[in-house]
Amino acid sequence: MISLFYAGALGFFGIVLSFLTVRQRFKTQISLGSGDSEELLSTQRAHGNFIEYALLFLALSFALEIIGQIPDLAVVIFGDVFILARISHAYTLIGGGNIIFRQMGILLSWLVILAQAIWAMFISGNWLISNNFGLNI
Repeated sequence: MISLFYAGALGFFGIVLSFLTVRQRFKTQISLGSGDSEELLSTQRAHGNFIEYALLFLALSFALEIIGQIPDLAVVIFGDVFILARISHAYTLIGGGNIIFRQMGILLSWLVILAQAIWAMFISGNWLISNNFGLNI
């Protein structure tokens, strides 16, 4: 159920980014692509980049939570850090914030997904070894 909360929060944030992209399209009157508008390109990339990373995060979050071999607190920490990272990244692209916010957003997103991926591989690796080779690690 924890991952479901983050799916909802990220879904809401995705709609906000989508709205900002559509609003920028109306301002620039560009209906396809980004033309030569840097503002539209930045808004599109904030939305696209968010979707790319959010899907990986959510797939790993749901899998780790359903398997149940990680503490609920870990799922919460991953979720909170990931949401803050994506907001920080989008803020810089759309709001023109300091580049350090974008860099921190990217770095924290990578670290969360990397930690989730390693944890998932560790859990599944142990299961694969014990069920296929009869070894308990």
